[in-house]
Amino acid sequence: MRPRPRHAFFFALGLAVLGAVASACSDTQGTGTGPGGANEDAGADAPAAVTLRIDPPETTLTLDLSGTAPALPHRAYAKREGEDEVDVTSEVEWFVGNPALADVVGGNVSVKGLGGKSKVFATYDGVTAEASLTLTLRGDVFLPGTDASTKASFDAATADPDPANAPALEYPEDGVVLPANLPPIEAQWTPGGDSNVYRLRVTSPDILDITLFTTGRELAFPADVWTKVAQSSPDVAVSLSVDGLGPNAMVRAGSPRSLTVASDGIDESAIYVWQSSTGSFRVLDIIKGTDVPLPTNSPALSSGQPCSGCHRISRDGKRFAYSFDGGNFNFGALAYDNAQKLYASTISPSPAVRGTYAAFNPLEDNTRPAMIYTSPDNVPQNTPGTVRLLLVDPDTNQPIANNLVEAIGELPTAVGHATLMPDWSPGGDFVVFTAYDNNSNYVRLLGDDTVLGSIVEMSVKYMADGSFQFGTPKVLVAAPPAAGTNPDTGENNVLPSISPDGTAISFTRADGWWSIKTQQSLINLSGRIAVVRRSDGTVLELGRGAPNGPEKVWSSTWSQWAPSVGKKWVWLAYASERPYGHRLTPQNTPACGLVQGQRQCKQLWITALDREKLAAGTQDPSQPAFWIPGQSITAQYVSPQWTVAVIDAPK
Repeated sequence: MRPRPRHAFFFALGLAVLGAVASACSDTQGTGTGPGGANEDAGADAPAAVTLRIDPPETTLTLDLSGTAPALPHRAYAKREGEDEVDVTSEVEWFVGNPALADVVGGNVSVKGLGGKSKVFATYDGVTAEASLTLTLRGDVFLPGTDASTKASFDAATADPDPANAPALEYPEDGVVLPANLPPIEAQWTPGGDSNVYRLRVTSPDILDITLFTTGRELAFPADVWTKVAQSSPDVAVSLSVDGLGPNAMVRAGSPRSLTVASDGIDESAIYVWQSSTGSFRVLDIIKGTDVPLPTNSPALSSGQPCSGCHRISRDGKRFAYSFDGGNFNFGALAYDNAQKLYASTISPSPAVRGTYAAFNPLEDNTRPAMIYTSPDNVPQNTPGTVRLLLVDPDTNQPIANNLVEAIGELPTAVGHATLMPDWSPGGDFVVFTAYDNNSNYVRLLGDDTVLGSIVEMSVKYMADGSFQFGTPKVLVAAPPAAGTNPDTGENNVLPSISPDGTAISFTRADGWWSIKTQQSLINLSGRIAVVRRSDGTVLELGRGAPNGPEKVWSSTWSQWAPSVGKKWVWLAYASERPYGHRLTPQNTPACGLVQGQRQCKQLWITALDREKLAAGTQDPSQPAFWIPGQSITAQYVSPQWTVAVIDAPK
């Protein structure tokens, strides 16, 4: 008998494996179904049904960290009713359910050095059988200062009866979800009594059992070990625990935490961020773990410049706008020059052009280049004035015909007509911005500070005459009415950012003025990240990322979406004062230019959002956040802008 062509397997897998074909891991054998299924009356002349089995029906193998092992032979046997069973190993079509774990040729399974579970399938004459394959990756890693005798000491030690002496993990956070292609992370923990040597265990039932030994309170996973951990258990939570051993030969067992490495990765992208501690723009490549200066020919952006952090990047990464000289809002713009491999100046900052928070037309290749930005009145601080949105050409700063004034005039008086902080959707069909009532509430600095802000969206269309037409504004998130609300404590919604699929808006929510009420007052440190679903206006405050209570404890702001969407997860970056283990805490913060009430340097973090919960749920879809690799621990980072990477970071 000859095997059926490959397309017959897929038909059988859909009908037979899920229906009439029983697993070869049990005592029941696979049964032929034919194109019409197992219950079809095939007629008196139809051939006898075929059963198929694989031997062995299940295989369990323990691999060391080298991952090498001889091929695992499997045989396939077919039997027709009334006939003897025959060996059809060379005739069946073999394949492995999870090809990342192993290959199979002629029934010989060759493992690839990872832990995990899969099935080995064989298909013959329309029948499919399966066998189970379990690979456990186990091994010890001895970092400097440790060796095999360290392991022996742990094995021989007695348990410390006092749980207070146990080391405790500080980072990563319990339950964190990491992208598949993130570089190796660093685990950090408290010392635990007088412990001077530690073992860190990464375990997952039947999949992983890896122990790393070190003398430090931090452990950066070796790259090869981290890769094996990540690839062995995608989308499965693994347990991370640390034990300590002191001079008294007593082992102190710490409590485990879980982490999950997702099968979803982060596509080629970069975060363009203002490093306020050095007065410079930086480019972070999350996957490469690099942090390099923004390549530009603009003299205004050399290191050590005054505040320029209200910058924005186009969705293709090719356009860049910024505010120069802090509250003076001298507005500048850049465009990426592919020949020079740098961002070249198109609009030089000067007092003649005041602006901030730009957003770029993502469809400029099919329509025309356009940029909408915030333009503040040039008035002294804490005096009447307004802030409005302007639409201009990003190369010339010349106005583009539009109906922004008329459209924004339709906003309710209670929401306000002062508008700022725009973002333009990936599909080019709508914009969002913050609006507030500047008539009732003066702010310290027009263009930057806000009080009782609401999140608003407007549709936008490109017209045949080269103009842009904006639709009736829709309030997505309304601040409490100004009347009777204390601006010092009332809800304030600012800095909206549109998700890559356009279905949700993230924003910063603060209690009271954002970010400063007067030049002498402290910065508002109550910022936390929230998301509003456009389909129904549901607001979800993200709090699971906080290690010790609400996210606002750590002044989290400036959320930005990864430019791509995974199968299960979407990623959101933000700036936060949250602690990074013991390397960066309010008690252990470097001289990074703390201002007006800050407790520690702001750094950049990312949280995974569950797409299903984000799309239809009412519960917080976020997971505990992780620290972005590559940052300088002695620097302060604010205003991350996450988009497609257009430059190659130097090695």
